[in-house]
Amino acid sequence: MDVAKISIDRAQAAELYRQYKDHRHYSTPVDDEIRNTYRLVSQGKVVIQALESIKRAGIGADGYPKLAIGRADLTGIYFEGLQNGGGRFSSEYARRLWQQRNKQTNQNIFLPPGSLPGCNYKLDGWAQMPLIPVHLRPRHELDNYHVLWEAEWSRVVPRDPYLLRRIGNADLWLVLAAWDLTEVERAALATRVMP
Repeated sequence: MDVAKISIDRAQAAELYRQYKDHRHYSTPVDDEIRNTYRLVSQGKVVIQALESIKRAGIGADGYPKLAIGRADLTGIYFEGLQNGGGRFSSEYARRLWQQRNKQTNQNIFLPPGSLPGCNYKLDGWAQMPLIPVHLRPRHELDNYHVLWEAEWSRVVPRDPYLLRRIGNADLWLVLAAWDLTEVERAALATRVMP
């Protein structure tokens, strides 16, 4: 999967982190996100822009985005194209509740307007979430994490996901793991393909 990685030299990231840390008393939430990103990059961690990756991947022949993102504790994710060229990935719960439908939450991930030009806004699809192998699962609750993967909108089990943790509210995501599902994992998930 081709993703938009933040590419900055580790030494440069460490220097910029120190500068942001020295002036922390003037910082805003955006500054905190930037400082945290520089710290992670200086430690050799991989940070990507997940929403930008979805935008760059574009739309498949079926009219749906080639990549999907969803909260890691879900079994599947819904995609709804919007008239402005944006879109929304959401859980079944957030999709059904009118009050939750248009709010940015960890159950709703919005693509900005113009992200998916040509996307059929009348589409409303469901994709199976990949299984996170037990040895890659975080020790904390999965609802604090997200998965980015090449979505199969035709009730097919996905293959090569990324486990992510969002850094603040920006399009900055720490990559915690990347893997390919084994044939055993795919076979186990195949019996659980929903709608």
